[in-house]
Amino acid sequence: MAHPPPGATERETEDALWLELAGKAGVSPAASPVYRMRISGPAPTGLTALPKDNRPPNRERGEAIINGKWRFGAHAVETPPGHAPWGPPFPSFHFADRIHRFHWLRDVAAHGANGEARARSLTVAWVESFGKWESFAWRLGVTADRVINWMSAGPWLLGGLQSEARTAVLDSLGRQLRHLQASSIDENDPSVRFRMGVALALAGAAIEDNQKALDAGLQILDAECTAQILADGGHANRNPEALAEALIDIQAVEELLLRLGLVAPAFLTRLQPRMAAMLSFFQLSDGGILQAHGGGDASNGVASAALRPHGGVNSKFAFARLSAWQRIQAEELTVYVDAGEGPPRPHGGKAHASALAITVDDGADRIITSCGANPDLEPALKDAARRTAAHSVLSLNGEDSAVFTPDPVTGLRAPEGPAQLSIRRLEEGDQYLLEGQHGGWRVRHGLIYRRRLYVAKNGARITGEDSLSRPMSETASMPHTSLIPFEIRFHLHPDVQVADGPDDRTVFLGLARRQRVWRFRSETLLSVEISRYWGSEIARKTRQLVIRGVANPGADGSQAPNRVRWALSRIEPGVIGDSA
Repeated sequence: MAHPPPGATERETEDALWLELAGKAGVSPAASPVYRMRISGPAPTGLTALPKDNRPPNRERGEAIINGKWRFGAHAVETPPGHAPWGPPFPSFHFADRIHRFHWLRDVAAHGANGEARARSLTVAWVESFGKWESFAWRLGVTADRVINWMSAGPWLLGGLQSEARTAVLDSLGRQLRHLQASSIDENDPSVRFRMGVALALAGAAIEDNQKALDAGLQILDAECTAQILADGGHANRNPEALAEALIDIQAVEELLLRLGLVAPAFLTRLQPRMAAMLSFFQLSDGGILQAHGGGDASNGVASAALRPHGGVNSKFAFARLSAWQRIQAEELTVYVDAGEGPPRPHGGKAHASALAITVDDGADRIITSCGANPDLEPALKDAARRTAAHSVLSLNGEDSAVFTPDPVTGLRAPEGPAQLSIRRLEEGDQYLLEGQHGGWRVRHGLIYRRRLYVAKNGARITGEDSLSRPMSETASMPHTSLIPFEIRFHLHPDVQVADGPDDRTVFLGLARRQRVWRFRSETLLSVEISRYWGSEIARKTRQLVIRGVANPGADGSQAPNRVRWALSRIEPGVIGDSA
């Protein structure tokens, strides 16, 4: 674990925190002169074909970069017109990490011929500064991302280069591929290994006489797909956005192989239908997906892009057993419940302590969410987004429902538990009942958490009950302890309008897109507080509804203060400010 030295500057403190939260993948590799000679060699002489880039560009970011404005997370750099940002030190490790991956390349190129020319010049300038070796920029995960983005750039990247610049770019590409091949055995982070497999497979297929890279990439990809893609099509890390990204990668590898007349391994074809079905399970009416476990809401279009080759897949099943999610579809109302523990190691490095958290959506309008995350978000904020309090669920004594402990494989903190997690689902007349419980605080405080949700089948009402109880067998021997504070939070999507209700237990929630109003009512005091939404590419301010209370550590949870009831009801027709 990295710690800043005494008297460290703000930059040193920030970078030390970044290294601590980035795990082993954030450590710059040591490269001896012998190793750097090992990865040198002849530049590729030509490319037989290039993979298709199916990821949607961020045109706004591309325009900003063309204008010399670079921003990743909290830091920004401005360059004079026509100049590259390579040269002066970057403002943080996080900024450097994001810029060296070249995810921004498609964003710049999306602006026509001028954008493509700018993207080419930026790539050539990077090669002049870092193309042979730079330890931080050549970390394996960063190198794999960069190779994929270069390969996916299409003929415009290399086609417009003069012979000397083209040779330099191809020479750097060859070095990076040999680096990935030589060091693949040393990398244990599953997310990094997956991207390494994709990079080697794409480059191995596209570059003439590069069969060894292709074989190595497909071997890595086969092993990682087996380990990371569950039998129900979900991702082992429980992140829907990671599932969408993996599906796009697999499609790109298969499509390139088939276009070149090569045999595509059966696992590439076999995985896609069930991955697409699970991704469809997570997709919402606005085209995005559920943001969870380190992923965003896919408002950038990545989920739609991943599903496009699969036509009209529409798998709205109710329960994903292995992926551990419940979905209730009641007319246009969609409710998700996180029904799982932290992912098995080493897949939990970005996972959240969010058991029994809910999200609620009315058609294309998102109402109740989590804080979410996005790739450019600083690790410190990503870490905050993993906490139980960043989700729409109860947290006890300010503590997480799962315990975060370091994973020796990745060096990342991963959530363990919560223990004794169970969930059941019933249909009772005109409503669905979902009831879950866990013992995440049982060891620390002796209490079991239960959540009951009653969802009307007409999609007009949700009634909830959250309770904390001590098991009957332990009540008699319980020592006298003080009351334990808790909070039940409901994070609102930033597009939701909030208006005061007639009392301190009621608020109205307006949905601008559908011109609908919902009323949230608690049986106890309700407060509206500031929150943050990090689920899209731009961080946004939002609100959260918070119910605070204190739990009796010896109570059975059947009544207040250990039991809190609340309801979310649709008012139709109406406007904010109508009578309760």
